[in-house]
Amino acid sequence: METESSNMDITRLIRPNILNLKPYRCARDKIQEGILLDANENPYSCLWGGMLLNRYPDPQQRKIRSVLASHVGVKIKNIIVGVGSDEVLDWIFKIFCRPERDRVAIAQPTYGMYHIMAEVYGNPVFNFFLDERYDFDAERFLEVVPDDTKVLFLCSPNNPTGNLISRDQILKVCEEWGKVVVVDEAYIEFSRRKSLVSELSIHPNLIILRTFSKALGRAALRLGYAVASPEIIQHFLKVKAPYNLSTITMESGLQALVNWRKESHLEDIQRERERLCKRLRGLLQIEVVFPSQANFLLFRCPDASEICDVLLEKGIVVRDRSSLPGLQNCIRVTVGTPSENDLFLSELEKAL
Repeated sequence: METESSNMDITRLIRPNILNLKPYRCARDKIQEGILLDANENPYSCLWGGMLLNRYPDPQQRKIRSVLASHVGVKIKNIIVGVGSDEVLDWIFKIFCRPERDRVAIAQPTYGMYHIMAEVYGNPVFNFFLDERYDFDAERFLEVVPDDTKVLFLCSPNNPTGNLISRDQILKVCEEWGKVVVVDEAYIEFSRRKSLVSELSIHPNLIILRTFSKALGRAALRLGYAVASPEIIQHFLKVKAPYNLSTITMESGLQALVNWRKESHLEDIQRERERLCKRLRGLLQIEVVFPSQANFLLFRCPDASEICDVLLEKGIVVRDRSSLPGLQNCIRVTVGTPSENDLFLSELEKAL
């Protein structure tokens, strides 16, 4: 998919110092082969798995960006890869948010790193609460969002509630707000809905976050990526560390994209999610099991924190989400293998 800028001028949202920044030009920006005497590398080859480890990796990430762009359905100029999507979050704050001045909006309850990153950079936070179905109300947001807010963070499917955010509400805020809208699609492969990637040509203020950690099953690699307008990607390239990804990491990521659907066990996880949901809803003590389009389930039960402790004593680790707004006595459980899920259900029933 070719993405083109609309009438929106994205540069007006970028911090002036970043807009004028001349990026560091490292040795491997343009030249990858030849008699390389420019980077003070050790000239003697060190091979590991067919990879040259004595040479710096490609700072432009050309190969993995090209393959990943084809995988997602965009051009290479619309994609960039980070050390997990958390590094992309770091770039977003660096590019758009002036410390102590620009506010960010976070649709709560959601993934905690958005708030942590705002604290790290000293940006005020406007917590906008999702509705009773944990969906986003764009009209209500537009009525109350402070004028100094620069970036909105949404997660769809949302972590930890598991639901998809309404597509029309996301597009409404992209269209009418005129600021940066970040949609974290870490769990989108587990859902029945297509990515918002196709909307980038219409909404250049939209940034989509994706990851290798969930459906692609490569959490240990620490690979995440952003899909956005070419203008935003160019500024990401400006502020990222020159060699943020190792050669080993990029090659491992490329391997993960080969036959990814077979290796990801998507259908197995979706099937187990529905089975786990049905079994949980059959337990009398469970007050509610929330609908999920992710690879986890959120449910409410009495004394959730104590239940988590009892399960931990049995070697079963789940996530107590009771401290989040609107999620009192809620537990998030990841969909495991059938045997792991059976053991969890057995011990949960005893604990209840």
